[in-house]
Amino acid sequence: MNYFLRTSRHPVLNIIIRITVLLFACLISAVSVNSFLVPARILAGGVTGIAQIIHHFWAVPIGTMYFIFNIPLFILGYRYLGKQFILLTGVGIIGFSVFTDFVHPDFNLPVKDPLIMSLYGGVLGGLASGLIFRVGGSAGGTDILSLVFNRLTGRSVGSLGFGMNIVIVLLSMTVFGIPAGLYTLVSMFATSRVVNALLNYQNRKTALIISAKAQEIGEAIGTELGRGSTLLNASGAYTKTSTNVLICALTHLELTELRQICTAIDPNVFVTVLPTTEVYGKFRHVPD
Repeated sequence: MNYFLRTSRHPVLNIIIRITVLLFACLISAVSVNSFLVPARILAGGVTGIAQIIHHFWAVPIGTMYFIFNIPLFILGYRYLGKQFILLTGVGIIGFSVFTDFVHPDFNLPVKDPLIMSLYGGVLGGLASGLIFRVGGSAGGTDILSLVFNRLTGRSVGSLGFGMNIVIVLLSMTVFGIPAGLYTLVSMFATSRVVNALLNYQNRKTALIISAKAQEIGEAIGTELGRGSTLLNASGAYTKTSTNVLICALTHLELTELRQICTAIDPNVFVTVLPTTEVYGKFRHVPD
């Protein structure tokens, strides 16, 4: 995936690849919900789980409810998050909503064991989420809330999603019984493991950007990502020529936009990304 995104320097082709992968991932996610979780009365995490509860009581299509719930979240995200990220998220919201309402494959599985259904549903859901994150977008829901929460407070992106999933598990136990809630936990665990494997997850990263146009890149990072950066003067050990090094701390979900910013300003830029376990100081950015 990264190979195709790196080699597609043309902006239009790049966005087409991202949207194609995003929609394919939304299709996988819809199959996970419709073919595995819903038949076994297992809830997905976040807003999708809430939509499943409403669907159970009033037979309102899950995708339709998901879309309605995401309208205010999308507006909130557009206010605080990067424009490209939130626009890709809009595509993800529409794609998942449409696929969930209209794609209902029946695999005629010989085994209806809820444990098997929860594992397959969770793995497919994690695969979909990982692909979506890798192209720099999301499918909406608590992803938007968590990122806005992170941007405003600097707290962990996963904390809000974790709290929401606890509510989902309790709802599952209340509506479908304790075993269903436990299988919901199994599905969520499988999802998180697959997402972590695809992303090699570390919430925060430190990017070292070496470029003759580091000053321009730093200004663009501040404008488009809302992140600060530090500019250092350096020289090549072999070439002895002067250059600049830009240091920037950011989240893994912002790496895709960072790459685009850097290559658009300087096609010869050199970037290394390091995992960062702790950040002290003013990591958050509060918009005016």
